[in-house]
Amino acid sequence: MPKAAKSKSRPTSSTNPLSAKSGNAAKAAAHTTANSRVNEKAAQEKTVTAPKQAPDPNTDNEPNYLLTVAMILSHDPMITRFLSVPPTLTFDKFHQVLQIAFGWANCHMHAFNVEVEVEVEVKKDRIIPQPVLILQNTLDGDDDDLGFWPKPQNEKKWTLRDVFEREEWEKEDGKKIKVSNKPGAQLHLRYEYDIGDGWDHQINLLGRAEKNLHDVLGGPGAPAILCLGGEGHPCAEDCGSEPGWEDLKDAFKKSRGDKERKDWYKTVCANGDPKGLDPYRWDMFEVNDELAKVKA
Repeated sequence: MPKAAKSKSRPTSSTNPLSAKSGNAAKAAAHTTANSRVNEKAAQEKTVTAPKQAPDPNTDNEPNYLLTVAMILSHDPMITRFLSVPPTLTFDKFHQVLQIAFGWANCHMHAFNVEVEVEVEVKKDRIIPQPVLILQNTLDGDDDDLGFWPKPQNEKKWTLRDVFEREEWEKEDGKKIKVSNKPGAQLHLRYEYDIGDGWDHQINLLGRAEKNLHDVLGGPGAPAILCLGGEGHPCAEDCGSEPGWEDLKDAFKKSRGDKERKDWYKTVCANGDPKGLDPYRWDMFEVNDELAKVKA
């Protein structure tokens, strides 16, 4: 079937505003249209070239850090914990997390020590950790006259991200130390608990957790902080550092071990257990029940 011919009607002034009787009116309308197009194009160019707003770092969707924490002086077994924690967690909260994860009774002083690897001036091939930050449960202005360097800072004002993702630190001589932009590279973070016994916990950043990790493990609304694994029974408070801890474990290994030492642990020790001590026994579910109470 042949196609119908299209109607070619001449436009009139009633259908085309630019064909008005007045030539000046047509020119004015055309000029206005051209200006609007220029303004629209300029607005589009401005939108494209404007810098993008950086994403808000304090979002609930930011993946957690995955950390391994090990008590350096413990062995057979080494007491370790594998943790998932928000990057926005402040160090006073992180102190609570470590106390729970390692079964401490929170009855001694503590500090976080940050060190960065630097080359020794004399021997360039030798790398040593340089202290750059100390965080404590302290008020601003404390220790002003004690001459410490680095001067202890308030742990409530620092987050894990502030430490792990900082790219430049200052040495005692004022020189800057640049570290890799990879989180955790060239950086050492230690948690020292009980200054007398000197229990050092080495903290290593492994990377970021998958966004849905907590939902998979605990379902929707799972706690922001989780213990994902580890090894070793919590160390006893006030046991006398490494030698005392080893003696205490030996006492419970033997049926006729030091009875006085055993009784002390069962009845007097701040984090003791009336049932006794098995160096390998610990309960991850109990740990997570307590971690759920920490407000991240």
